[in-house]
Amino acid sequence: MKKIFIVFLLLNTVFSYAQNTIGESTQSSATERNNSRLIVEDQNGILHVTYYDNGIYYSTSEDTGTTWSTAVLIDAIGRNPSVAIDNENILHLVYKYGGTNAYDIVHRTNNGSVWSEAVYVYQDINFISPVSRPVLAIDSDNNLHCVWQRAGYSSVPNSEIWYNKYTPGTGWSTDYINISNSFGASEYPTLNIDGDNNIYAFWKDSGEDINNDKMVLYRKHTAGSGWDTDYTNISNTTGNESYATMDPCAVTDMAGDIHLVWKDSQTGNREIFYKKCSAGVWDDDYTNISNTAEASSHPSISTDELGNLYVFWAEKIGGIYYEIAYTKYDIELTSWSDLVNISNTESVESEHPNTPIFLGNSTSVIWTEGDASPFSVIYYGELFPSLNAPDLIAPANGSIDINYESVELEWSSIPDANNYQYQYSEDNTFNTGVISGSSTSLTEIIINMNQDATYYWRVRGQNSTGYSPWSVIWHFTTDNNVGVSNTANNEAVNLFPNPVSTMLTIIGKDIISMEVINYNGQIIDFREIENNKCTFDFSELPNGVYLVKIVSEDNSIYRKVIKR
Repeated sequence: MKKIFIVFLLLNTVFSYAQNTIGESTQSSATERNNSRLIVEDQNGILHVTYYDNGIYYSTSEDTGTTWSTAVLIDAIGRNPSVAIDNENILHLVYKYGGTNAYDIVHRTNNGSVWSEAVYVYQDINFISPVSRPVLAIDSDNNLHCVWQRAGYSSVPNSEIWYNKYTPGTGWSTDYINISNSFGASEYPTLNIDGDNNIYAFWKDSGEDINNDKMVLYRKHTAGSGWDTDYTNISNTTGNESYATMDPCAVTDMAGDIHLVWKDSQTGNREIFYKKCSAGVWDDDYTNISNTAEASSHPSISTDELGNLYVFWAEKIGGIYYEIAYTKYDIELTSWSDLVNISNTESVESEHPNTPIFLGNSTSVIWTEGDASPFSVIYYGELFPSLNAPDLIAPANGSIDINYESVELEWSSIPDANNYQYQYSEDNTFNTGVISGSSTSLTEIIINMNQDATYYWRVRGQNSTGYSPWSVIWHFTTDNNVGVSNTANNEAVNLFPNPVSTMLTIIGKDIISMEVINYNGQIIDFREIENNKCTFDFSELPNGVYLVKIVSEDNSIYRKVIKR
């Protein structure tokens, strides 16, 4: 048995987080509500934010939230904005138009420099019933979907949730649909689309009896079939207050599962509840993910390219002032993290958190902060650890010097971390170890290795946001006569060319299948891979950024691919 010294050399460590002010507002509800998205990251990594200050304001950041452009007024009589990015990297905005008591919903686009003129999503030319709280979502075919709240009128005493669709080349339909259609007040809608372009609309309601406890209801539109015949009570909770159950917010992860959060007082305290829908089947029961003795409200849920979940909400820490808190569900650990207070303003209110559906480079959240006008619009973001294959350099261009019983791994770029976790195995049965302390330190690990065996290695970093993806697996073979043979190589999956215009080629050891995922998190193609090689035709897809998920026998990795 040989003793092999594994030397980890971590270079050029860079990790950062940003917390700063985007702008100011005279409104304490500048970033309200959690049900729609006010912040989005486009395919070039640029952050776009809209907020309310007696009109709709807009700002961008090109450096992951470190600095922000001067906020500009988009519409002085606009309210309740909602934004989304399509497959062609066009920013879309919907909002209610006409001041506080508005009767119309409008839509505008931004191609990176110029805002389009407004077109009507919904128009009430007879001024019968005011509208509010529009929410926008985009499917994989670049169709736009919008829901909004319309106040009660004539024989319908309470508000309803309405829906409309935009088709490229045709525009917005004039066949508006009442999708709630209940006797109770239907309020605070949110919208979500899964990988098959099925639409899920959620809202707060009391059903057919206004004296009922409030519920989270939902209705699904199945692609090719249409809307469910009736709504479904998804929260199945009871409370004693009119605002006990409200504020639904949902995302679809990379696996196509739906994740819903909302505020509820089922436990006697206002908490953040969670439910999952996998393969069309909802969890039997909810999970209390805030689980504190204080009041919790306005949850906003996001997902990343690995399928981890991030839930932000306003938490009354200490029983006096609201703080912005969050928890992460790690898909590898299969558990929720402890609550993290990211605002840390002990004597100032921090409320109305709002996050993107999809987190690209970092956690990203905005909120409204202050006790009196002017209130601040705050951004917080923390870069994700990244150990992607391009950063991993196999020693000596893929070989190990047989004259030394040591292996040196170098990274040209790696984020700062609290510690690093490595795994090694013979025959892919992994054992795990941890490298603790400063990431700039040189760490030696002594492992007893068998002769004439192949060993596999990978590593990942950990900070306050959790673990990064594992690095690509590489291997080396011990030899009966020398410590380590010169047959070692890097087992990275190769994708080329990248950027791609037509055909993408994927080559890798023991790869089984691949998926192409658009920037809205929707799976647009799946195929099995034979003989460790696959090609995929991008020529018919819109230009932009895509994720390619490659599944091998022992893990899954993601690669960003640019279509030009």
